[in-house]
Amino acid sequence: MIAEVLMPERKRRAETLKVADTVFVVTHSQGTPVSAMLIERLIELELLEPRRQRIGMLAMAGISHGPLPYLKDNVVIKYIESEAARELFELMDPSSPQSQRYVGALSTILHKGVRLICIGSWVDEVVPLYSAIIQGVSHPNVYRAMYVDAHHYLDDFLTNLIVFALRLRNMGIYDHDLLTHLSEVVAGSLWGHSGHSTIYAEPAVYKLAIKWLLYSTSSVPLSSSALVPTVALGLPAGHQHAEASASGLQIHMSYRPFNAADRLNPFFIPWIMRTLWDEPEIRQNEGLRVELQRLVALFDKWAPETKAGKELKYRLEPVRAAL
Repeated sequence: MIAEVLMPERKRRAETLKVADTVFVVTHSQGTPVSAMLIERLIELELLEPRRQRIGMLAMAGISHGPLPYLKDNVVIKYIESEAARELFELMDPSSPQSQRYVGALSTILHKGVRLICIGSWVDEVVPLYSAIIQGVSHPNVYRAMYVDAHHYLDDFLTNLIVFALRLRNMGIYDHDLLTHLSEVVAGSLWGHSGHSTIYAEPAVYKLAIKWLLYSTSSVPLSSSALVPTVALGLPAGHQHAEASASGLQIHMSYRPFNAADRLNPFFIPWIMRTLWDEPEIRQNEGLRVELQRLVALFDKWAPETKAGKELKYRLEPVRAAL
């Protein structure tokens, strides 16, 4: 009776879901974990059928590994925000019930064939990049991207380094957690940035997600639809990871848990860069080799203005000298 009062059209909505050819779920921030669990539940109830339908989820600045750690001690968060908002910090701990429930839902929906695109936002003042792109998860149905508004965009070393690292993840190549270590460099501030909110006002974000949903090849082929080659996406070249995996066998999600509350050692970054330079999968790919060479040239011209950017360049100087 209560359900009928709160959702008088629920039967019609359920029928609409069941007969749809394509289902596109759009989420932002804390809506990302909720949406993953909702999709899992709808599949369990057979209101969604990934074998028959194209199902996609766009996660914009999603809180997958929790918010920026320092916000936990912020006065507004501690004393003004609701308990639900404070609970988001539990996602920083991979052993927490909230994290395990969310990771379980992600594993289920990706295993069933749902396509997921995670887009982080430059100078996001709430969610770190590693959280927005679900750094701990690997699966061919996941695509990662970065939104940079025109005011902050520079075709410099840092921007291209992050694009390069995202490309590696999208190709199924391990980035040795470079994106995790770079997250602090591109994080915004509560008192001067609005990257967390500007992302959902950009039409290109939705266009990219729709391309990924409609033109990518799922790891679980549809039973009644022709597969479209990944090259039709118009995305950066080199994303063969999802297409190569469409063998008809269901692929399990790989999960590398890390505690986001742990302090990162910034001196790992030079070692990561040197490792990537010698990575066989990168050196054997002509396109990636060209990008690496361009990164070296951009590094020589890079003149960062922020404190974090200056510290990053200082730490990478020995690597540049060795190359």
